[in-house]
This record gives sequence, structure tokens and C-alpha cells, in this order.
Amino acid sequence: MKKKIIVIFAAVMLGTAVTTVILMKSKSLGNISMNIPVGEEKTAVSEISFKGKVGERIRISLSTDIKSGAVNFVLYNSKGGVVENIGTAKAYQTFVDLYVDDTYTLAGEYTDFTGSFKADVSKKIF
Repeated sequence: MKKKIIVIFAAVMLGTAVTTVILMKSKSLGNISMNIPVGEEKTAVSEISFKGKVGERIRISLSTDIKSGAVNFVLYNSKGGVVENIGTAKAYQTFVDLYVDDTYTLAGEYTDFTGSFKADVSKKIF
């Protein structure tokens, strides 16, 4: 009888853990990835756009390997206003709360750049 209770308890705990992991998953809204070899410096803007709703919290994750030049990440609203000037970092993660239903654009703006960078935007699924 004790074994049955232990097995049932373990099954309930496992089910709870799996449900928690599923609920905490993030939905990808997009990403930017760039790799520019040394000797081929570029100046440009790479961007992704996504729809956001009031009350949503988005996560922006960056990773960069800058050999030369500069890269700066900025989140814009649909009117071109700066929502968040994220900057740059070797590895960085930030959260941004959205206060307006809008189309947002994450831009990676790079100048005389060689190296690589990646930016991911996601939101939690509840």
C-alpha cells in the first residue's frame, strides 16, 4: 500500500514539474544574427520587428564577439521613438515592459564592424 502511495505521489510531482516547465516557456518573437569576417568591415543596420501588447514583458538577449568597430542595440516603437537603448555587451539579457500596443523594432546598428553578434527577443507564454 505504501508503494502505491509513493508511486502516485511521484507521478503527481513529475506531472507538476512538467506542467511548470511548459508554462514557463518563452515564445520567440525573432532574432538577428550577423557574422562579418575580419577584413570585410561593414556599416549597416540589421533589425527585426514584432507586435507587442500592453502589459507584456519581453526578454532581449545579446551576445557579441567584436573584432573591430562598434555595434549598438536599440528598441524602437513604430514612430521611431527609442523605447530602450540597450547598448552592447559580450553577453547581456534585459527585460522590457511594454506599455502600448504597437509594432516594435529591435535594431543592431553597426559601424566599421567585424565579428559576430546575435540578439534574441522572446516573451513568456502563460
